[in-house]
Amino acid sequence: MVDINYEYIDEYIDDLYINKNEKLLAIRNMAEENHIPIIEKATEDFLKFIISIKDPKNILELGTAVGYSAIVMAEAAKNINLINTVDKNENMLKMAKENIDKFSLNQIINLNYMDAYDYLVSDENKYDLIFIDAAKGQYQKYFDEAINLLNDDGIIICDNVLFKGMVANNDLLKRRKRTIVKRLREFIVNIKNDDRYLSSIVPIGDGLMLVRRNNA
Repeated sequence: MVDINYEYIDEYIDDLYINKNEKLLAIRNMAEENHIPIIEKATEDFLKFIISIKDPKNILELGTAVGYSAIVMAEAAKNINLINTVDKNENMLKMAKENIDKFSLNQIINLNYMDAYDYLVSDENKYDLIFIDAAKGQYQKYFDEAINLLNDDGIIICDNVLFKGMVANNDLLKRRKRTIVKRLREFIVNIKNDDRYLSSIVPIGDGLMLVRRNNA
């Protein structure tokens, strides 16, 4: 549980979560039991909702972990052609490959063993949706490159931008996380003050930030 909402709100939203896919549920349970970070339940529901509206053909994900969110997005996007997902943890990618193979999604989800920033500066694809869920202290750096890979009407979604509530409340701030929190705060302020973008912070899960170009 993260300190974004009142605990009773988090519990209520989590209780409403329904996952009828037993294979996906097994991956979520495994990740939670082994303290492997994957998207929160509320974040999963929100992501599926956005994808149902946007209907992306190409998705880029920074931060694969065990492949859970990539599978969720692939299953939710009816006309998906490609999901490139990037992680520099080889052990995580091995687990992700096993999970992706279980869903027969290896022709859609492409695993990339690489540093997220290095991948961004080398990629020549264009994406309808980019999901940033890698090193939190590097979000500005990632965003500055990711925007170049985004289609004109595309959306960037950044996960964990409220970082267990620490971004919004100094009383929750842990000393060893000060640099990450400082950088996240600067990133958020930079995006909100930039007229080139339309953005919104959604206080569910661990905090999501949605960004798109201001084409007005």
